[in-house]
Amino acid sequence: MRPLFFSRLLDFFFPLLCGVCGGEDFFSLKIGLCKRCTYAAKTSKPAYRCNKCSSPLALPFSVCGFCDSRNIFFTKVFSLRDRNDLLGELLNKLKSNNEYPVSIFLSLGIRKVLRELNTLDLDACILLPSYSKNRIFNSDLKPFSPSSRLYEETKRILKIPLIDPLMKTSAERQAGKSFSERFFHAYSAWEIKPNWKDRCPSKILLLDDVFTTGASVNEASRILKKNGTESVYVLTYLRVSD
Repeated sequence: MRPLFFSRLLDFFFPLLCGVCGGEDFFSLKIGLCKRCTYAAKTSKPAYRCNKCSSPLALPFSVCGFCDSRNIFFTKVFSLRDRNDLLGELLNKLKSNNEYPVSIFLSLGIRKVLRELNTLDLDACILLPSYSKNRIFNSDLKPFSPSSRLYEETKRILKIPLIDPLMKTSAERQAGKSFSERFFHAYSAWEIKPNWKDRCPSKILLLDDVFTTGASVNEASRILKKNGTESVYVLTYLRVSD
């Protein structure tokens, strides 16, 4: 009874407002988005998906044309939902402002996915690093903003360590590049850290914010497999479905 009382008291003095419109209702207090914006963020569920990258398929094929025709190094991609304009806006808010309410909504469904991943006996998880002249990893600090909730839930449910074998060497961003340019850029954008060469764990979960073309996670997976990893699973908030 006492925890519920204090929770209601916090809601009264410090209400959790909608991360999109700033409104307040029962939904915003619980998941960070009001009822109207929650419905606007919904995406349709396709009948079929690729068994590897989870992209929507029009016909019940096992894999999409992309995964069937290219060198794909990741084992399987898990995304919490397909991206639409509103969800893209929410992710940008989380990246730029570290808005807590947005992270609550974007992470809905993660526990179900992690329980499925728990059967895989994973060894470690990795946050796909971004470029920085400063140290991008510190075991005493929380991971960088967009994937922080993904990592916190992963740590709680899977109980696997966070490691940092990858280093991004290019300051260029993937945003704004064409489909082919993303793959050419990704090929030279990451490298293995010297102390992890040929020493990467067997089964790794790679955490990232969004799966667009798959160029970044695919290159990261290639490097990890070159250095001892056998399977790389990917978990993201969103995936681009068109």
